[in-house]
Amino acid sequence: MKTLLSKIDYTLTFRLLLSIAMCYTAYIQNDYMTGAFGVFLAIYAIIGAKYKIGCGYNGCAYTPSYRSKVKIDEEVKQIDYTEIK
Repeated sequence: MKTLLSKIDYTLTFRLLLSIAMCYTAYIQNDYMTGAFGVFLAIYAIIGAKYKIGCGYNGCAYTPSYRSKVKIDEEVKQIDYTEIK
């Protein structure tokens, strides 16, 4: 059971469930735009799972690294301070 749960890609599962819900809603309401968006979400989910891109795969927004911290420290050291008495 543990090996089965460890092999499941939960981000892909959530994205595919969302796309299935969108496509089902499009079918019920006969709405092409919702259906197109559902299909887009399914394609994006599969491509995102294959290449591990997007939110959920540690690629969402800004991820700081060690080198960026060093660069910021170097920039801070170059600031001149004026003491006011």
